[in-house]
Amino acid sequence: MRNCDAGGPNVTGRNDPPTAAGPALRVVGLERRHPGGAGVGPLDLELRTGGLLAVLGPSGCGKSTLLRVLAGLEPADAGSITVDGRTVDRDPPGRRSIGLVEQHLPLYDHLDVRGNVDMAVSGLELDKAERRSRVTEALGIAGADSIASNKAALLSGGERARTCLARLLARRPAVALLDEPFSGLDRDLRDRVRGETLRSLASAGVATIMVTHDDRDLDPGGDLLELDSKGRAIG
Repeated sequence: MRNCDAGGPNVTGRNDPPTAAGPALRVVGLERRHPGGAGVGPLDLELRTGGLLAVLGPSGCGKSTLLRVLAGLEPADAGSITVDGRTVDRDPPGRRSIGLVEQHLPLYDHLDVRGNVDMAVSGLELDKAERRSRVTEALGIAGADSIASNKAALLSGGERARTCLARLLARRPAVALLDEPFSGLDRDLRDRVRGETLRSLASAGVATIMVTHDDRDLDPGGDLLELDSKGRAIG
């Protein structure tokens, strides 16, 4: 999935072995500019397996653009992207082993929540028991188990966010990209879901990049990328 994009292709699962040793994600000289000059980069990044990178910066500085370029939804103007030792610059979104949760939270509205999460693992080489276990575990971590039988078309914004996070948790790509995924949740639920989601991704070896405006989303053990108003790294 473009994670939780009902219209997008599925990300390749973690069954493909890396072609070379190295970090989960390496970005060299990556840049994307829109007409008028807005955009992001050039940037160099490395993120270890299970690592966390928080991206901060003013509105319009290119944080979401960075995630979309990494996911393959927008082209890069320059630079290279390597995932698990494999260069993915020319790969479509479905072949990058990168999962993206965006703010607009699209789902398969004709399915219930469990069905949406199950669709996220439908292309993986899992037996029925493991597939069922992954879906159930992901629903619990994302706080979506109580709404598992609800139709996606009837979900609130916060419930859609939890469903999209459950899809990502069940899928376990090499790299997860989170574009303010907890902003639609109330404070108590947000703190719990954020903590359990990030712990689960780390324990599964998923490298995570998270865009946020909230300092409380920052993890003392994670790395930080601050962008200026022109989308360039500070420091």
